[in-house]
Amino acid sequence: MGEILTEQSISRLVTDPKGFSVGDVPPGLLSGSARPLGTHRRRAPRRYATLASVALVSGVAFLACWSVDQTYLGPALLLAVVLSGRMPRPGLVDVLAVLFGAWVVASLGWTVDTSATRSAVYLYGTCVLLLIAVRHVVTTTRDLLAVGGAFLAGCLLRAVELIREPSLTGPTGRAGAFDLTIRYGIEGFNINLTAYTMVAGILLALLMGAVGGLPRAARVVLYASVPLLGYAVLLSGTRGALAALVLGAAYLLCSRAAPRTCWRVAAFVVPAALILIPLGMGEATLLRLDGLVADRATGDLAGRMLVWPEAVAVWWQSPLAGIGAGAFTAVSSWGIGAHSLLLTLGADLGLIGVLCYAAVLTAAVRPVGNASRPGARLAGLFLVTFLPIWLTGHWESAMAAWLPLALVSLVPALTANPTGAGGRHRRADRSGPDAVPPRLGGRRSEVPLAGPAHPAPQVGVLAQHAL
Repeated sequence: MGEILTEQSISRLVTDPKGFSVGDVPPGLLSGSARPLGTHRRRAPRRYATLASVALVSGVAFLACWSVDQTYLGPALLLAVVLSGRMPRPGLVDVLAVLFGAWVVASLGWTVDTSATRSAVYLYGTCVLLLIAVRHVVTTTRDLLAVGGAFLAGCLLRAVELIREPSLTGPTGRAGAFDLTIRYGIEGFNINLTAYTMVAGILLALLMGAVGGLPRAARVVLYASVPLLGYAVLLSGTRGALAALVLGAAYLLCSRAAPRTCWRVAAFVVPAALILIPLGMGEATLLRLDGLVADRATGDLAGRMLVWPEAVAVWWQSPLAGIGAGAFTAVSSWGIGAHSLLLTLGADLGLIGVLCYAAVLTAAVRPVGNASRPGARLAGLFLVTFLPIWLTGHWESAMAAWLPLALVSLVPALTANPTGAGGRHRRADRSGPDAVPPRLGGRRSEVPLAGPAHPAPQVGVLAQHAL
């Protein structure tokens, strides 16, 4: 039953009502919806409801690039879930996220600063709702492109604003492009958070660029946005964000030849670094890295090596439960946060909070890394890119951090079942044309068209893309 996919056979399949429809796209890392045209007509009301829910989530994704009041974003995300017209069927990631959110709310019962914890509950709660809503609403790669594209559009607008009307931090302009002593930001918006958001935009641009079947013009736009966002990061002078871009680029180069090996290394090294470095390991190396930017070398990593020991001491005062979400900043003698994912969660939410947060990350990223070779590159890139930000910044309760996590976590489901509404809720048809895995590094995969006993030879006429 197997046959070689030639140009003639593909042409026949396109016109065959039992095969591809005219609106189908070639398979890639992810593929778009391939429902027959009649299905769209029969399910028009549900389709419009789905469009409305995707539009709501896309609007929230766009606003994630701004420092906005999150009070109304939570209800908007809940409304998006209701408008989808489907009963939620939470997966492991969703359940763990709810448990983490519940622990954050519970910390109101023992916090040392009720006001700070109440604010943190709003931040974490919106992030958890964003994760759940995205995973529920995004059921095809077209939905993924809509939500990710809205966030990327917001990042590009912010980058243009930063370039055209920067808020100067310092007495004079820069002496050169890499003069990081003068930093440029956006008025009313945290300069580090601006840079971190641009990094998240670059990550999503690469993810969407790996989607199969995109027009060449769309792919050019996505990849052209990367240097613009990178330039915005450079203008901000945020060293953690710049380190994130350097590490991400290095990982992409190294993982091209051995994606699974690089993924395993990243899955081990990133958690180890997040744990050991804030606890005092490798201080000499950090000081040498701090000295690379001579004009901004402080000898203590801009105060982080001073606040880390205090955060550890506060954590040990209440090792299991912490002192309450967001409370460490209120009690810190330095008047700043812990600037470390591990120590922020540990001091505020204790070991239980650390484990809950780690469980969400693991459940979301690990299946992506184990799903395929391109998935391994994507999961490793996510971890390596965010490592410097998690290590030295505040990124734990930012919507711009949780949105990429939600979209990346959907890769295995959308790859397995790109055609059905509901994504991960239905088993995929492994024998269809969308089951063709993407090409990576010049190697072409085989896929059984009519069962495992009849493998089809290489597919050479379909454009396939990978990171």
